[in-house]
Amino acid sequence: FSNTYFYENKLKTDQSVADIRLLNDTFGPIEFIDTAGCGFEEKREESGAILNEGEITILNQRLTEIDEVATIGIISPYRKQVNALQLAIPEHENNCQTIDSFQGQERDIILISLVRSNDEGVIGFLSDYRRMNVAMTRAKKKLIIIGDSATIGGNPFYQSLLNYIEENGAYRSAWEFMT
Repeated sequence: FSNTYFYENKLKTDQSVADIRLLNDTFGPIEFIDTAGCGFEEKREESGAILNEGEITILNQRLTEIDEVATIGIISPYRKQVNALQLAIPEHENNCQTIDSFQGQERDIILISLVRSNDEGVIGFLSDYRRMNVAMTRAKKKLIIIGDSATIGGNPFYQSLLNYIEENGAYRSAWEFMT
């Protein structure tokens, strides 16, 4: 997606890594877990800090599906969400960072928690597409994005991402994790 959206398809993957995939993974190198309609509304604290506890639950459950040894990075644009992730998933505490903190690093698997989920379609920090490009291009084998399509879908950048996800069969509903 980033290659198309930001780089006019000028980037080329080296053949030695072009077909690397996770073992036993039925999805391709990108996956979107949609929380729309699940009741995972963002929570804003008096300080203005934002977090989404429902996304933390889904992210943790998705981590349990990964059955190979791999380096993992967990990214969110919101510091409060990163702090909550570090507490909820202590075995990955050192791997949970904001986008800015993660810049320049790579991991085999990257999970991104977008956080924003509201009826108004307000996306806040997510509107900085260059920062989001940094987050999305940190994965060597697999990128998993968790977010609310109803909130982000009104934005042209995220609608393009959602279209790409759907065209590539990489869409999952958070309902799959709620049984």
